[in-house]
Amino acid sequence: MKTTLTVSGFVIIVVAMIAGFASLIPQVESAAPEALEISGDVSGEELAALGQQVFESAEAGCLACHGLGQEGLRAPDLAGMGAAAAERVPGKPAEAYIRESIVDPCVYVVEGYDCIMPQTLAQTLGPAKVTALIAFLQSLGGEITVTLAGDAAEAAETEAGGVGVAGTTPEEIMANAGCVACHALEATSATGVVGPDLSQVGSRLAATEIRESILLPDAVIAENCPTAPCTAGVMPPNFGERLSAAQLETLVTFLSELRDGQTTPEVEATVESGEAEEAEETTDDP
Repeated sequence: MKTTLTVSGFVIIVVAMIAGFASLIPQVESAAPEALEISGDVSGEELAALGQQVFESAEAGCLACHGLGQEGLRAPDLAGMGAAAAERVPGKPAEAYIRESIVDPCVYVVEGYDCIMPQTLAQTLGPAKVTALIAFLQSLGGEITVTLAGDAAEAAETEAGGVGVAGTTPEEIMANAGCVACHALEATSATGVVGPDLSQVGSRLAATEIRESILLPDAVIAENCPTAPCTAGVMPPNFGERLSAAQLETLVTFLSELRDGQTTPEVEATVESGEAEEAEETTDDP
């Protein structure tokens, strides 16, 4: 009995010491990122400054491909864009050229480059951020003529970050999220060379690892990228906010089933369905 009490007392003392030591350790909290607020009452210079934040953000992902003062990884250098845009298409002002290049990026493709820019960037950013981005690009060697007015100003009052990604099938989700601009994937005919080839990603990563790579892309950096070493900060970190839970799991399931020597999930499903029908027909035979 005495031994039991002694042991119990020792355990209580140790726990108290640990708790006291832990209380002395400063607790570090990560500050939540501040949302970019754009109001309708800003000057051209202020709008351009906000546009630079959009340009450098992971949400827009511009720096994943473009350079500023140097050639980008897969897209043109945008230094001097404000002046160059005014001369690209005769009769088209710089503001109109830049806006159209963001909204419909395959309309004007610089010679020597492919159209890999996401087709849904305007929907992802929303009108106010697109307008701010135009102001920033105009400021690079040109005159800022764009203003936050009309639909853009009205949207700025209610805009709270990028909108979600459209689509329900893996192909739709990956196309609208811009994945195909950076990754190669045989199942979708994507030929991106910025990030790792995903054609057989299920052979090297488990479903939990694929999910983490989507939600926390810089947690583990892949070893091999097609044209250069894989680096942090290239893949946008906000897919956890942009994808619905159903879309995320659709992608995880789809990618985890892409393995060496296997057909795509859609083909497998068709094959399984055909085998089931064949088996049913066999069972029905007299």
